[in-house]
Amino acid sequence: MNPKLTIVICTFNRGYLLLETIPTIFQQNVEKNRYHVLIVNNNSTDNTQELLECFAKQYENLSVINETKQGLGYAKNIGMEKATTDWIVYLDDDAKVPIDFVKKAINDINDSKFQCFGGVYLPWYKYGKPKWFLDRYASNQGKLSEFNTLNKDFISGGIMAIKKSILKKFGGFPTNLGMSGNQIAYGEETLLQIRMRKSGMEIGYDPNWIMYHLVNRYKLSFWWFIKSGFASGCGAWLSYEEHVSLKKIIIYFFRSIKLFFVNIFKYTPKLMNKNYMWQNWLIDLL
Repeated sequence: MNPKLTIVICTFNRGYLLLETIPTIFQQNVEKNRYHVLIVNNNSTDNTQELLECFAKQYENLSVINETKQGLGYAKNIGMEKATTDWIVYLDDDAKVPIDFVKKAINDINDSKFQCFGGVYLPWYKYGKPKWFLDRYASNQGKLSEFNTLNKDFISGGIMAIKKSILKKFGGFPTNLGMSGNQIAYGEETLLQIRMRKSGMEIGYDPNWIMYHLVNRYKLSFWWFIKSGFASGCGAWLSYEEHVSLKKIIIYFFRSIKLFFVNIFKYTPKLMNKNYMWQNWLIDLL
């Protein structure tokens, strides 16, 4: 039986996690010949390559390739080129998946109209959880209550299924956006979805297709939200392919000031709630 899909995982210096994350992809309740796993090593300098070679000997439906051009877009695109199945599932390298992850993906492919769809990531608290940290900070749960078209938001690039032919039609993922080494950046999957929607394509979201995404140590700090928020803003500007002008900068500046004061009145009263802490207030405010 030919594989139905290829799970592409792009990784950079995550050797310390791979021993926990990779095995979950092979502990599935479907036959191994129903899916293939392709891991793209994007210039890791730790023990990632050695670990991947060991995994490749252990699992016959696993392949490992290297991409020397630094950047998530490049890594995802070489995964697209090397995948031999009609469907590709992109999965983050710091994710664990439940036993029915592949089965649900195959069912969604067979039973739905979508040529591209995403799922839900839930927090994986490997390093603990501060009292102020809310689950919603590390999840995209709740976009829809059932598997349907997602109109006003975007699916996550960390749990995403797409037909290879569709991805190639749009030229793959943009390489000027997204993570690159240790640089925080976003937006490669967003721009792709914007382009697909402009062409009339519908994108699906399945609230029951789940993976568990690591809340890393550095994400357990308020300052992570500041850095991540700034990077998200930069990525959004590029994702929407906005033309930069002084007029737009001034407009967005005054919109931000207005929103800041609106948020002060909206969120400050919540500080009276003992479960709402100053970190929550600053995150909501900024």
